[in-house]
Amino acid sequence: MPSQRLLSTLFLLFGAAACQGVLAGSYSAPMHSNKASTQLIEAASRQYEEGKLDQAAATLERALQIQPGNPATLHYLGVLRLEQGQYDQAEVLAVRSNQRVGRNTALRNRNVQLIQAAQKARSAGSVPVAGQGSHGDEHVEPLQLFR
Repeated sequence: MPSQRLLSTLFLLFGAAACQGVLAGSYSAPMHSNKASTQLIEAASRQYEEGKLDQAAATLERALQIQPGNPATLHYLGVLRLEQGQYDQAEVLAVRSNQRVGRNTALRNRNVQLIQAAQKARSAGSVPVAGQGSHGDEHVEPLQLFR
């Protein structure tokens, strides 16, 4: 059975391509998918899979230099920031993504999950993990945000 990280990585790759295609018609997204940006997102996915979160974040930041304001890239960087414990930055990136998301409700919903996870982690002082927590609280596992 594939590992959780592998499944998340595959979703990241396919989700990035899908988000760019769906958003192409919205006023706030680029009209065409940028090949260099897509390659950087794929590289970040590989780095993420290898556990190199800092490198993956730097790669996504380079992708944002090519396509500033790309909502999918903002979301993925937000997920990485959440996993790095940078909760304020994760929330800011999700909000910025939602400002540019257009009609993509799936990405909007993932951003809402990311915002909630960042707020919950900030108040708890740790990254929320499914199945853990006191008083039976339900938590969102960060990797679920890529689905």
